[in-house]
Amino acid sequence: MRFVVFVKQVPDTSSVGTDENGNLMREGVPSILNPYCEFALDMACRVKGEGDIISVVTMGPPQAESALFRCLELGADEAFLLTDRAFAGADVYATAKTLSAFLKKFIPDHDLLFCGRQAMDGDTAQVPAELASMMGCGQFYYTEDLVFSDGWKAVQNYYDEERECALKKGDLISVSKGETDPRLPSVADYIRASGTEIKKLDRVDIGLGTFSVGLKGSKTRITSSRPVSISRRGILTDGGDPTEAAKHIKGMVR
Repeated sequence: MRFVVFVKQVPDTSSVGTDENGNLMREGVPSILNPYCEFALDMACRVKGEGDIISVVTMGPPQAESALFRCLELGADEAFLLTDRAFAGADVYATAKTLSAFLKKFIPDHDLLFCGRQAMDGDTAQVPAELASMMGCGQFYYTEDLVFSDGWKAVQNYYDEERECALKKGDLISVSKGETDPRLPSVADYIRASGTEIKKLDRVDIGLGTFSVGLKGSKTRITSSRPVSISRRGILTDGGDPTEAAKHIKGMVR
């Protein structure tokens, strides 16, 4: 089987700023592999069988290569970096369009698609659904496990209600939970990863025009952004008289 895992390198949110368009400025900021994406990769590795291939894909600047090497260390077989200055500033729509164009051209025979529930920077959790819509496949949010019983089934958890949904070839799952004991790379994994070439592709390789990607191909615009601070103050009241305390609390609620 051919599993494709979409991952993202995210900046350290404690030291990231924004430009005049409200886009995150990633250059020079320490970055990590998005935790939810690592959950998705770990799930793919756990269900991988003999002869199966796990491909990891990310769209980002050249520095995103380090996140892909991390994925190779964790068990991925091959990695693709979609990198082009024209990709900068992409919203959910432009991102999904780029990823779907890549899939259709380079891995059209995929069996299952994996995404993390959301990225820690944009935090929209919308790319998996948008990508599934463009690919015309089923999408399954809040997936916590995969089981095989007359075919693959996604184990989903909606507000503590668990259910199993049958998957078809080409479907996409969005992973919301990781294992408490994740797989750790071995020395052999490090050596294999360092010797694996990461395939780099730009918009021309994928077959997209300048106005189809990045900020120019986006449907949304950030008009302004500002930090929000929430402050609360504690109010003490004498609880010696329950009746008076209740009246005081009732007045605060109003």
